Amino acid sequence: MSQKPNRRNRSSGAAEAEASALGLHPFCQYMPKLAQTLTESKALGLIYIDASDLGKIEYDYGQTLYNEVLDQTIETISQLKGHLIREDDILCSRNQNDENFLLFLSGQRGEYSNFLKMDNLQLIIDRFASSLNAKIFQITFPYTKKILKADIGYSYTVFNPLLSVERTVYRLIEQGRSVARFNGDRFMVQVHESLKEIIIEENIRTVYQPIVDLRTGEIFAYEALTRGPEGSAMESPLMLFGVADKTNLSFELDRLCRRKALMNIKGLGAHQKLFVNTFPATMHDPEFRGEALAQLLKSNGLEGNNIVFEVTERVAIENYGLFRKEQDYFSSLGFGLAVDDIGSGYGSLEAIANLRPQYVKVDLSIIRDIHENSVKLELLKAISDISRKIGAKILVEGIEKEEELEVVRQQGCDYGQGFLLGRPEANLLPPKTQINVKPR
Repeated sequence: MSQKPNRRNRSSGAAEAEASALGLHPFCQYMPKLAQTLTESKALGLIYIDASDLGKIEYDYGQTLYNEVLDQTIETISQLKGHLIREDDILCSRNQNDENFLLFLSGQRGEYSNFLKMDNLQLIIDRFASSLNAKIFQITFPYTKKILKADIGYSYTVFNPLLSVERTVYRLIEQGRSVARFNGDRFMVQVHESLKEIIIEENIRTVYQPIVDLRTGEIFAYEALTRGPEGSAMESPLMLFGVADKTNLSFELDRLCRRKALMNIKGLGAHQKLFVNTFPATMHDPEFRGEALAQLLKSNGLEGNNIVFEVTERVAIENYGLFRKEQDYFSSLGFGLAVDDIGSGYGSLEAIANLRPQYVKVDLSIIRDIHENSVKLELLKAISDISRKIGAKILVEGIEKEEELEVVRQQGCDYGQGFLLGRPEANLLPPKTQINVKPR
């Protein structure tokens, strides 16, 4: 398989050739065309795209993956042509090997000066930013759980015959960059305030996905999953918790989600369990113990042995001794413990060894197409072997294909979860429901 040339480490000729293939050149190569627009239309407009957040991918994963992400981002911007921007708008980079992109607005528009009014430009960049950042989130989420975004700014200038085109364009770019930074700060303030409002108004929904016994087809448990306000950018749990992490509201959001998961569930069988995602820090929540906890469980028809805390290995546990002390308290009330996302990172074995959970949840990255990947199969066998040695049950998530289901059943995994077995819903299935887990 051929590899793409490295943006950060290649000759200027190679960089220019690839830029041309992507439709991007440094803006200085477009000076004659920009001069024509400026003199004929007596104005020039710019949308400034600061995607320097993407540089964090290079720091964490290296140049090759960074280049792939950057190429996908450039392709996304280019695909917006003909939709949110005109085909003849000029898309270019600020400098060679740069994460700052410039979109000079074509002068081939009716009443160009009216088009460049601030209200019109703000509307365009708001729509542009929404579309672009949604795609950037999809591109980068497999590699980082942080929110990486592009800050979008705009500026326009009027023709001044006393200034050179070069100086006018450079001033235009600096103005656009300043507005992009301002809009980036404004965005973080807005999402911070939006999340606080969601938490204060308790404006979240809980859905429940069945966890199925892979031997009998019985619904052993449900996992409580949170959704933000329907139809909003925060509806996605990835965005919801990503914003919480970036704005230091993870604890406040997590405790709300946990309480709502217990309050909203109706119809859980006495023998069934509810898996509740929990950040390690919220194990210390003083309002989730003692009489307050007993009353919360009782008012919702639950007992301690119905609840399993699900702790992700992606969230660092700084002090295992202190965590185990808190877990001992909940264990005495009948609560179980599951470690989630096993196999997704380096902390998997450490989490199993230190926490000795009752349930080990194998990450969907291992289960996806496991029937076609011998390495993934060996990883599942290794995790299963370790889990059995500590007496833990093996729960695999992300089962979407019949072939995946067959493999995990052959390996003797205890429980399964995924769209093939049941999608998340607001209402539970009847306790005696049987899910077909046999070959079909």
